[in-house]
Amino acid sequence: MDRSFPSVRRAALGLTLLALGVSGGCIHQLLATGIYLWQGGNIVPAECEALQEQRVVVLCRPPASQEYRHAGAAREIGERVARLLEMHVDDIEVVSQQEVDNWVDEEDWENFKDLGRSVKATRVVYIELDDFELYKGKTVYQGNADLTVSVYDMEQRKFVWDKRVGQVLFPRNSGIPAADKPVQAFQRQFIDVVSIQIAEYFYEHDPNTMFALDAVANQ
Repeated sequence: MDRSFPSVRRAALGLTLLALGVSGGCIHQLLATGIYLWQGGNIVPAECEALQEQRVVVLCRPPASQEYRHAGAAREIGERVARLLEMHVDDIEVVSQQEVDNWVDEEDWENFKDLGRSVKATRVVYIELDDFELYKGKTVYQGNADLTVSVYDMEQRKFVWDKRVGQVLFPRNSGIPAADKPVQAFQRQFIDVVSIQIAEYFYEHDPNTMFALDAVANQ
């Protein structure tokens, strides 16, 4: 990619700001994070480059045992991953979430190849949520997701990349009292965390972005 390291660091900070909706109380933390991302940070390359110069559709399947409970969260993850890929992957064309929604309303989650054909995609990013929870106990938030990400090549008719991501925790080391913020606000934060972690497999990035998000989880 032609992007310079400073550009990637600016993008990482921008994701942090957009994802969390900065409040006055956490600006000092984000400024410190911004200085770190600007001056240093370990930029790592994309683990998978199979989406460059492709027409890509992103589909996120909710946990089979909780399909209706978390269908909305799965849709938001798919939409946000698609948006991040469009921002950061070279020469990518991303299928709109509206086209995905139209297909999901009428088809089975397992038939994602049919989705790829119906929207004329050359690649399908298929995200399988095996678990998605917002609570650790009844009164404490700690997001917990378990997921796998795969890329299917519609032209070669085979998987060209897959990643067993496993467990994603947010915050990693502690919970947040549920009384501190509405559940909708915490769900938005957690969806951002999950989406960024998925999308970053496909473009160069600063891995410390996730630590920046974790640092302001309680804000």
